[in-house]
Amino acid sequence: MYPCKMCSAGVELGHEGNKIILNIMELYNDFSPRARAYMRGLMFLLLIGLVLSSAAFTLSYFATAAKTWHDTTGARQISIAGGGKVSVKPDTAIFSASVVTQEKRVGDAQSKNSERSNEILKFLKANGIVEKDIKTIRYSISPQYTYFQSPLCVGEICPPHRPPQIVSYEVRHTLEVKVRDLKKADDLLEGVVTSGANEVGQIRFLVDDEESVKQEARKKAIEDARQKAKMMARDLGVRLGRVISFSESGGGYPPPYAMFASEARDMGGAVKSAPEVAPGEQEIQSTMTITFEIR
Repeated sequence: MYPCKMCSAGVELGHEGNKIILNIMELYNDFSPRARAYMRGLMFLLLIGLVLSSAAFTLSYFATAAKTWHDTTGARQISIAGGGKVSVKPDTAIFSASVVTQEKRVGDAQSKNSERSNEILKFLKANGIVEKDIKTIRYSISPQYTYFQSPLCVGEICPPHRPPQIVSYEVRHTLEVKVRDLKKADDLLEGVVTSGANEVGQIRFLVDDEESVKQEARKKAIEDARQKAKMMARDLGVRLGRVISFSESGGGYPPPYAMFASEARDMGGAVKSAPEVAPGEQEIQSTMTITFEIR
């Protein structure tokens, strides 16, 4: 049998521990009665300090837990929803203009598309649209196929199916344009079609500084919620306390105005006058739900 090194190490460690305890006891016995009484008092004070600190920590923990429980579940509370809205006239419009070309060769389709797109860009910049307000939102090249009818089977013999054949390529380039002067919107819509766009997407009206309008609607919603809460508290015979929680929702936008290039050209391809756009007013709404403590 081989000796257990770890066991022998544990035994030696136990012996060392016992020696230390014995040495401490001998040292304690060597003290005078007065010194031993002083040491016992010191140990008692240390024990009292540990007990008091543990008790303080426990009390603090339970006080914090009780306050959290009271804030979240124990407090009597009411929740009120208030609404606010601000009507403002839009000062900005956004629309999209697409150039769609088809040719048998992809290079020819790209060249024709580039020529017409460049004409549109030239027209927009000449009419005061800065470069930062024009951006490409789509550019795609799609093969166009012709499909053949499946041949008839004779008995159990069926001729092989003829696969689709590419006959041309379609190139689509779509620009998004931001118009900061709404007086120019009608002329720009008509001009991009004249310059080569054959699809004009939906036009949207918005407020450039929308956040300030939202802030105004939010203030109205908060005030509306406060007034409703005061009236309800008065009717219930209670007093309002602090705000426990709140949340916001809402927002209003006018429907987009749609105008397509197919509507802007007559049968001969000539451009007709574009209809006058009417931005109307945009209504920004905010709904604030506020929870009050009641007393």
